[in-house]
Amino acid sequence: MTSDRESVLRFDLAVQKSHPLVYTAAFFTALAAHALGVFVLNIPVAVAILLTELVVTAALYALLRRGGDRRIINPIWIAADILLVTLGVYASGGIASPWFIWYLATAASTAFAVGKKGSYLVSLANAVAYIAVLLVMGQATFVNSVLILAVVRMLFLFGASFFFLAGIANLLQKRLQIRELEAEQAREVAELTRLTQELQRRSAELEDASLRVQETDRLKSQFLANMSHELRTPMNSIIGFSEILIERLGDKIEEKHLSFLRHILTSGQHLLGIINDILDLSKIEAGRMEIYAEKFDVRPVIESVCAVIRGMSRTRVPVFTIDIDPRLPLIETDLTKFKQILFNLLSNAVKFSPGHAPIAISALHSGNSHDEGTITVSVRDEGVGIDPKNHEVIFDEFRQIDGSERREFGGTGLGLALVKKFVQLQGGWVRVESSPGKGSTFSFTLPVRSRAAVVSGTQELASAESRTEPRAERVLVVEDDAQAYALISSALGSAGYLSIRARHGEEALHLAREMRPVAVTLDLVLPGLDGWDVLKTLKSDAATCDIPVVIISRVDERDLGVALGANDYFVKPVDRDRLLDRVRQLTGSSQSKARLLLIDDDVSLHELLEEELTTLGYTIESAFTGETGFAAAKANTPDVIILDLMMPGMSGFEVAGLLKDDPSTARIPILVLTSKEISADDRRDLQTKVAAYVQKGGSARDHLVAEIRRLQRGSA
Repeated sequence: MTSDRESVLRFDLAVQKSHPLVYTAAFFTALAAHALGVFVLNIPVAVAILLTELVVTAALYALLRRGGDRRIINPIWIAADILLVTLGVYASGGIASPWFIWYLATAASTAFAVGKKGSYLVSLANAVAYIAVLLVMGQATFVNSVLILAVVRMLFLFGASFFFLAGIANLLQKRLQIRELEAEQAREVAELTRLTQELQRRSAELEDASLRVQETDRLKSQFLANMSHELRTPMNSIIGFSEILIERLGDKIEEKHLSFLRHILTSGQHLLGIINDILDLSKIEAGRMEIYAEKFDVRPVIESVCAVIRGMSRTRVPVFTIDIDPRLPLIETDLTKFKQILFNLLSNAVKFSPGHAPIAISALHSGNSHDEGTITVSVRDEGVGIDPKNHEVIFDEFRQIDGSERREFGGTGLGLALVKKFVQLQGGWVRVESSPGKGSTFSFTLPVRSRAAVVSGTQELASAESRTEPRAERVLVVEDDAQAYALISSALGSAGYLSIRARHGEEALHLAREMRPVAVTLDLVLPGLDGWDVLKTLKSDAATCDIPVVIISRVDERDLGVALGANDYFVKPVDRDRLLDRVRQLTGSSQSKARLLLIDDDVSLHELLEEELTTLGYTIESAFTGETGFAAAKANTPDVIILDLMMPGMSGFEVAGLLKDDPSTARIPILVLTSKEISADDRRDLQTKVAAYVQKGGSARDHLVAEIRRLQRGSA
């Protein structure tokens, strides 16, 4: 708008500047015509006209420069022009003067300044002024030829100038339209410039926000890694030292004090489970949870999880009924998370079910194609049931139906929340059907072919992930007494065996066929089918007859046991060292022990592993920093290096790189023992450097021994 006003002002000032030039030219032309005798001229009047024009023009020019309103100034100069031209007609002889032609200049300038309608009005005013001056001079009357001549002249002048004036007016209108278009374009350019600047500002803000988000993600990842390390490291010591004390002091302290140690161990394992759940939830919320898709058969996985649940139950043996279509296709999904989903649902069912009621597990396939569609796994219990209004609440984090201090059932409220998130991460959904007093059915549905949100399914990563699973040799422990099972399982675990518990004879036969253990320890006094019948059935079945059986019982019937096919016979309380030696002989695991180099900054871990591994015949050399560990490996080559990843100074990643780059240490197997969460990037970084991974906490000791034995066999 400012530019429009300036443009109009410049035009009005230009019009006023032109007036003195036009009137000066007209004055001198009139003088020349008078001197040549063309027409008479009243010179004093002509001079007065010129001076008046100059004064009026100067005044109007000054008013315009000071911001005067052109709607007032334009009529003044137009009226002055009409008056001065009329005076010029009077000064140059009236009807005989050609001065009336200057009326055309007034009309033309009006057309420029005001427009078409203004020029028509000025033309009419010119005609009136011309006739009036002739009447005043006495040359024209209302009936003579002079009046007629004057009227004809004005009509002729108007007719001759009509299209000229219209053209001028149209030109003005076009100029105004162009000016408006230019102004509109200028506004659009200004708006576009503003929007561009705003876009640049917003882009800069988004870039800053993106950098902040990236920094937040980095800090979240760093926080999760640090929390994993800081929480799991002390829990590893609590669980590990508790296991050692229970093993070493089991027959040397009072049962009450031994139960205290078991409570410490159980509480530590429970706390570790809560820590793992919280860290998993944090990883999901931070978008850092990784999915590793692999194909597997659903039935063996369900049966193995049921076996784990049975082994963990202290007060009663849960009864599971499994109904799975034998034609169920292999599923492609994350095996570890599939197990955890099922474990959480079964644990929930066991917690809320009465002791005598079975828990039903079923798996169905939906879809036309064998390799497509979905698989739905359902867990049905006969427990207290859930009100439909709480069906959504139970899947929220840290939410429980009964959150009061007097609640009957324990738990953190994370199990079902993790079930839902794990299922959704893998492209599936979860639902519940339940009502109070009628039990509950929890179902989760997963696609047969993985559609996970984040899939790291390359062969290299799958291979790396598979190496994290322990390859411990399984021993079936048939024992109905929980305390006796704990002692035997602890002894076997310290030697790297994975114990599978069976509480009665029928379960023992089923697990022996399903799990194919390397050995069986068998109590003779069992509920239902007794140990003698179990032994005879095992030895008469082609699928299990070659499995070594060691009888452990309070009844001393060694000759009968050996006669029925037992490989050895121990009388309770059993000598753990002799039992381990015998199991090693029967399973072919009596190879010489390895010399180990432990590189870790945690002093308590060195004490813990030295206590656990030296009793198994391993020799351990300790290094507390990456630099000293690398130097020790070069100076005295160990059989296996146990390496932590998070250490001050030189990290485990750097140590692994140096070890593999040095020809003298490149062939030493590296076993990572860490509380750090191993990401896909970590696996890619360590892919060609590390032989195995073991996570601190939980059953890390058993996994560690199993991996050492595997690496030792591989080297052999």
